[in-house]
Amino acid sequence: MEFLAIVVIPMILLVLGAGFLVVSQVSSFVQSGSHNQRQHFSNIIIQQYMVQIAMAQSQMFKRGRELQVLSSRLALSNQELARLNDMRSKFLSIVVHEVRTPLASIKGFSELLLKRKVGEKEVLYLNHIVSASDQMGRLISDLTDLAMIEAGKLKMEKAVFDYADIARDILPGIVINAQKKGVELSVGEFPAGNRVNGDKFRLSQVLMNLLNNAIKFTPAGKRVELTMRREGRFIAVYVKDSGIGIHPSEIKRIFEKFYQAQYQKDEKLRKQGWGLGLSIAQEVVQAHKGEIGAISPGLGKGSTFWFKIPS
Repeated sequence: MEFLAIVVIPMILLVLGAGFLVVSQVSSFVQSGSHNQRQHFSNIIIQQYMVQIAMAQSQMFKRGRELQVLSSRLALSNQELARLNDMRSKFLSIVVHEVRTPLASIKGFSELLLKRKVGEKEVLYLNHIVSASDQMGRLISDLTDLAMIEAGKLKMEKAVFDYADIARDILPGIVINAQKKGVELSVGEFPAGNRVNGDKFRLSQVLMNLLNNAIKFTPAGKRVELTMRREGRFIAVYVKDSGIGIHPSEIKRIFEKFYQAQYQKDEKLRKQGWGLGLSIAQEVVQAHKGEIGAISPGLGKGSTFWFKIPS
């Protein structure tokens, strides 16, 4: 028994030790394999990210080159626009200075011939010349204002005056214009004591433009109404007509330079303007820190143009 105890117990201990060693080695091997697998998986993910980063950098470089090309084209376009704008300014200057004098001579000589004894046909022709000269004169005046606006030289010579005076000064001529067209002009009562600090000539020009436009686009036998009233700190002027109306898509566009209503079917009326009056009126009103606009129920339903000046 003692011999068995001496021999067997060490053998058992040796087997147990070997077993522990084998288990330890196997466990270590398994852990090492798992670690290597995780490391391999991490390397794959990192490589994928690196590929994506490289592709992104390539795309950024490509987009950067495209932006450089577009920027160069934009710079060239801006230079061309500046050149064309300079040419237009010079053209306006030429028209204003070189055409005004001969036009005045044409009108003056025509009016002089009308005072002489000439035949009926000659009178008709001369009246056409005078009328055309007046029309060209208005165009020259509008182009002059446009040139001054674009050059930033349209200055307001402000002074304090009764706001109703701008209507009283121009109404006699407007009434005659309405009578010739067969349009009734209704003028509301002017509020008293409303004094403003503004350019009387330019504000009168705005009102005259709105009234003449209303009369021009209102059929004979219809009415144009002029209303002036105080609205808070503003003095508002409304010119309502019974004319062709305005398409909803053109309410804002009609104040653009050279824009003419596309839904105006009467070619004669289209040829009577150049699309400058309202844009100039807008510049004048904005120079007075005021507001201007138009409303219309739709085509064939008339329209109302208005502007407001702070008092």
